[in-house]
Amino acid sequence: MATVTSSEGLSFKQLAFSDLDRYRPGEKGWLKFFARGISNPGLFACFVLRKQQVAFRKGKVRRSFLWRSVGMYLFSADFVPGMDIGPGFFLPHPAGTVIGNGLRIGANVTFGGAVTAGVKQPDTPAGEDDYPVIGDGAIVLANAVLVGPVEIGNYAQVGANSVVLSDVADFACVFGVPARKVAERRGILPGSMEVLAEPPAKEPKPEA
Repeated sequence: MATVTSSEGLSFKQLAFSDLDRYRPGEKGWLKFFARGISNPGLFACFVLRKQQVAFRKGKVRRSFLWRSVGMYLFSADFVPGMDIGPGFFLPHPAGTVIGNGLRIGANVTFGGAVTAGVKQPDTPAGEDDYPVIGDGAIVLANAVLVGPVEIGNYAQVGANSVVLSDVADFACVFGVPARKVAERRGILPGSMEVLAEPPAKEPKPEA
C-alpha cells in the first residue's frame, strides 16, 4: 500500500514554503516565494490551493469555495475543496488541472499540465472510498486521467495522456489507455539528483 504523507498538522505557511522548496531547494520567506511566483505561475496556483485547503480544514467552507473560484479564474485550474495534499506539491503547468474533493496526495508529488485526478465513478455506492490515492514521490504527467478508487504507488510515474483504471505499483512507470506498466523508475525527485528510494531488487531466475 502506498505511503501518503498528509498535510495534517502543517500550517499554510509551512505548506506554501514546502512547495517553494520544490522550485528552489533551501529558499524560504515570502519575498522569495513571490519573486519565484512571478515567473512560475504554478507556484502561485499552489498558493491558492493551499489557502483553499487550509480554509476547508478549519471549517471555513464558504471561503474555501471562494479560493476555488480564484483558481479557476486565474489559472483555469479546478481545486475542489475537501482534498488533502501533502507537503512539496509541484505543479509547473496548472492550466486545465482538476483535483477532486476526495483525492489524497502524498508528499513531493509532481503533476504535469491538465491532469484530471479525483474522478468519481458514477455507479460507486455512497460512502465507499471512490477517489484516487497518490503516494509520496509520484509523478503524474500531462493530460493523464485517474478514474475511481485507484492507488498510485510511491515514486510511480503515470505517462502523458494515460488513463489509469487500476492500481499502479510502487516505482512502476505506466502508459497508455488503459495504463499498463512499461518500466520502473528510481525514487528521484524531478530536478534533484538525490536518490530517495530504490525499487526492490528482482530475484534471480532459477537455472534450468
